[in-house]
Amino acid sequence: MNLSVRSFSAAVSSALAAVQASCSALTNVGVGTPIRALMEAAAATGLWLQYIALQILATTRLSSCSGTDVDSFVGDFGMARLPGTAASGSVLFTSFNATGQSATILVGATVKTASSLVFAVVSDTGNPYWSSAQGGYIRPAGVASVSVPVQCLAVGSVGNVASGAIGLLGTSVSGVDTVTNVAAFTNGTDGETDAALKARFPVWMASKASGTSRAVDSAIAGVQTNLTSALMDGLAPDQAARSGYFTAVVDDGSGDPSDDVLASVQKNIDVVRSLGVGFSVQRPVLLLVNVSMTVTIAAGGSPGTVQAAVQAALTKSINGTSVGQGYAYSLLPVVAYSSAGVTILSVTDVLMNGAQDDIPASTVQVTRAGSVVVTVQEAG
Repeated sequence: MNLSVRSFSAAVSSALAAVQASCSALTNVGVGTPIRALMEAAAATGLWLQYIALQILATTRLSSCSGTDVDSFVGDFGMARLPGTAASGSVLFTSFNATGQSATILVGATVKTASSLVFAVVSDTGNPYWSSAQGGYIRPAGVASVSVPVQCLAVGSVGNVASGAIGLLGTSVSGVDTVTNVAAFTNGTDGETDAALKARFPVWMASKASGTSRAVDSAIAGVQTNLTSALMDGLAPDQAARSGYFTAVVDDGSGDPSDDVLASVQKNIDVVRSLGVGFSVQRPVLLLVNVSMTVTIAAGGSPGTVQAAVQAALTKSINGTSVGQGYAYSLLPVVAYSSAGVTILSVTDVLMNGAQDDIPASTVQVTRAGSVVVTVQEAG
């Protein structure tokens, strides 16, 4: 809906013209005259009412409202904004002298970054070092290091830390000397933005007709903010044909979503699936993408800065893929050239997993950055 709004001067001029048309004897309507003062007062009130009308329209339409007004609008339909998710991943607990002493790492034990960002050990019954009796993980004597899952205590992207950033023990553990995260944590997300919530609303509305692929997609998206998924209709988890069945492949950005996430997805899908239709939810097959390239910059540049920028851009691009997507080989030099604040003369010797081929799309697969080696040389 488009409103014809008026400025203060336009409102005064229009009012004076109407008055003079009704009473031709009013010839002096200049600044300071009583009649002009009355029209200016009326115009000021009109501007205030015009502003109120615009505010009402903005706050009662989903496309133009923001913040709590968006929550109020979708809330009338039974929908809610998704909260953020805490970053998670694995850390390596290591002992310098593991020969004759075991160590017990309990659930709830904490580790920290240098900036005091705290992560807590969480349970994973599938971990080979897990002990239900101890309520934690056992590092046997003779084993120097064990990999244990942790989750950030702060919700949001603040928990996305680089590899090696976690290096302090927040809880003293007998038999453990150091801790580190070998891989970066990338699956922490902030609460759903206004734009994301507005984009999800029509999909959520369409999903009210249960038993459709859009209903299943919406059920998965409604679990938490960082999920991507792909559906295999008519296929079992082993990709064998199976009538009246579908498989949902789900990832939370880590390539290895937790049992709790999969259980929540299972519960949400079960509400919208058609009667008599079976399904399963599974993790994706994680494919690590190893990249190498040579970047040439002008003489006198900063090779270290360029190398870090290109590596970060490539890692972000690869990790940004969703379940079911592949990755185009030709995209690698494009990402390198467009790295923020970096001037590059040429990109050569580009390899992806040792070849110069695309990684094809696969419904059961998700790609994540593995080894990203960028060699920087100066021209001349």
